[in-house]
Amino acid sequence: MPRKTAPAPQPRTRRSFGRLRQRGSGRWQASYRHHGQLHYAQATFTTKSSAVSWLQTEQDLIDLDRRNPGTWTPPADREAARATASLTLSDYSTRWLSQRAVSRRTRESYTYLLTTHVLPALGGQVLTDITSEEVRQWFAGMDPAKPTARARAYETLASLLNTAVTDGLIDRSPARVTGGAAVKRSRQVVLLEPDQLAQLGAAMPEHLRLTVLLAGWCGLRRGEAFALTRGDVGKDCATVSVTKAVTYREREYLCGPTKTESSIRTVTVPPHLRPLLGEHLTRHTGKGRASLLFPDPVTGSFMAEGRYRGHFAAAREAIDQPGLRFHDLRHAAGVLVAQSGATIRETMDYLGHSTSAAAMRYQHTAAGRADALAARLSAMATGTPAPHLSIVRQA
Repeated sequence: MPRKTAPAPQPRTRRSFGRLRQRGSGRWQASYRHHGQLHYAQATFTTKSSAVSWLQTEQDLIDLDRRNPGTWTPPADREAARATASLTLSDYSTRWLSQRAVSRRTRESYTYLLTTHVLPALGGQVLTDITSEEVRQWFAGMDPAKPTARARAYETLASLLNTAVTDGLIDRSPARVTGGAAVKRSRQVVLLEPDQLAQLGAAMPEHLRLTVLLAGWCGLRRGEAFALTRGDVGKDCATVSVTKAVTYREREYLCGPTKTESSIRTVTVPPHLRPLLGEHLTRHTGKGRASLLFPDPVTGSFMAEGRYRGHFAAAREAIDQPGLRFHDLRHAAGVLVAQSGATIRETMDYLGHSTSAAAMRYQHTAAGRADALAARLSAMATGTPAPHLSIVRQA
C-alpha cells in the first residue's frame, strides 16, 4: 500500500485582512499586521476555514477597538493572560525553583518548606486569586511551637510571590504578614575571647586545631573549612581561598558551591596563624594541590561529622563552654573584625555576606564589648575585681 505523504507547503494566501499559509504538515497558519507589527495565531489550524474564522474574529476586535480603545490586545498577550489566569501556586513554584540561582542545599531547603508547609494549603490556588487574608489564615494555622519552621516557610512564600510581581503575573504580593519572617531564637551565641580561642585550639587534636582557629579568626563556615585543599592556601600562608563547601546529603558528603555567590572570597589569614598553617601543611596535608587540609583519618576523604563532633565537644568542655557551637566561632570572627575597626563593607567581604544585616549585628555586638572594656578600665582604677569580657548575645 503506497505511503501517504504530507502535502507540499502552499504559498501564502493574500486577503483583504491577514494572511493564510498552509504548512508542510497540512495545518494552516494565520497572521495579520496591525500598527506596523506582525501578529500570529498562537496555534495552527486543522482547516482553512478555522484559520479564516480566527482572522475574522481578530478583525472584529480591531474594529471594536476603534470605538472602545483597549478592546483589542496582541494575541500573544491574550494567550499569556489566559495562561496566567489558570496558573496555580504549585505550578509557578516549580518554575520559580528551577530559575533560582542558589546552592543545592538552599534549593533542597526551599523544596522541603514548600512541599511540607506551603503547597498542601495553598498549592492548588490560582496564583492571581490568592488574597492577603488567605495568607494570614495559612500563617496563623501553622504550628506556633515551631516558630523557626513557620518563619522560614513564610519567608519562602513571600520570596516566591515577590518574584511573581517582578514577572508581571500579579500586581501586588498578598504575603503581608507583619513580622512573618522574624523569629526570636531561643539559643544564645557564645562569643569567645582571643585567649579562649587559643585555649580551644590547644584542646583540639593537633591535626584539627586549625579548624577552630580558621573559623574563629577568619570566619569560615564548617563546610568551607573542611573543603579546603592545599591549593586553596596562598603564598606564605597569607591567604585562603574559599570557593567551595562540603555538605552532607543523602548519606554522602558532597563538595559543591558555597552557600551564596558572595561567600566565594579570599580571606587574609592573620599573621599569628600563618606559622601554624604552614606547619599544618607540612605535617598533616598531602603534597598534591587537591589534598584536603583536614581529611578524615579513617576514610581519607571529607571529615565525618560524627567523628569531628566528639573532638569538638571535648575541647569546649575543656574551656568550660559547653554551650559553644562551631558556628559561634564565625560570630566571634565577625565581632573581632568589627572591633578591629572594619567598615560594614569590609566585614561583609571578610565573612562572605551578601547583605549588610549580619555585618550590622557584629558592629552592634562589638559596641557592647567596648562597654565591657570600659568597665575593666574602671575596675583597674578602683582596684575592684575586673569583670570578664566574655559576653553572650542572641543570634
